[in-house]
Amino acid sequence: MSIVLSNKSKEYLKRSNTSNLLVDITFIEEPCTQIYNPVIEKIEDIDLENYKDFEKVSNDNLILYLSDWFIKIFGKLEEYQLDIDGIFKKKIIIKNINPIIKNTCKVN
Repeated sequence: MSIVLSNKSKEYLKRSNTSNLLVDITFIEEPCTQIYNPVIEKIEDIDLENYKDFEKVSNDNLILYLSDWFIKIFGKLEEYQLDIDGIFKKKIIIKNINPIIKNTCKVN
């Protein structure tokens, strides 16, 4: 497993002094639809102890901590491609994973 960073994400991580990220999932449920969307959150150094048992992927300057729920829904990837998204508020995203959208209504 490896991490590939776009130039913009390298700059963003350097400017924000970020070296630890949590890869998790947001879950949205609406009528007849469930959406599983991968999200990345910064982990502060003071909180690292809480993530010590998580699956990890790292390169020279960055460690991704993978939540159990992320692994259960999306599995382990050979490559985590990180990029920047957002116009006004920038955030790190995984660009090689699309959300999973499930239709939960039974149609007869």
